[in-house]
Amino acid sequence: MKAAGCLGGVIVSAAKALAGFAVLALKTVLKAACVFGLYVPAVYLAYGAVLYLAFGFGLFERSVDGALYIFGFALCFGCSAVITVRRLRTKPLKDLLRVAAEEYAGKRRSKNAPEVPRIYRSRVNRGVTVYEYSDRYDLYEKRGKGLALVKTEWKKDKR
Repeated sequence: MKAAGCLGGVIVSAAKALAGFAVLALKTVLKAACVFGLYVPAVYLAYGAVLYLAFGFGLFERSVDGALYIFGFALCFGCSAVITVRRLRTKPLKDLLRVAAEEYAGKRRSKNAPEVPRIYRSRVNRGVTVYEYSDRYDLYEKRGKGLALVKTEWKKDKR
């Protein structure tokens, strides 16, 4: 009886691990599709599927209609290329595909040196960088090429 319960636990654990991996893979693929603008050809393919199913339209046939559909599909990839270049110019690729929060826990060099904050990105708002001191949180937002102080939140009983 114990062997059956143990085997069931192993199967459930393996299923959970596989489901977690599938969710992570799906999130990564969708994030890459958004970054590289591949949602435009995907929507165009869905439009073509509706044309095919509703009207029997030959998508990739050697006819005027098929040639126009293929031309539109090529234009969608051109739009994807423009979206990709624009996004990579405004935000570097490493910022777009970042999954884990960055942390920096520095050490003081001497007793008289100012406190070194713990620096990380907010999990609630990815555009906010948090500088955590022993008595407060300084919240910064990226504006232009630098950071701008948004507000300071004091820790309880530290003020």
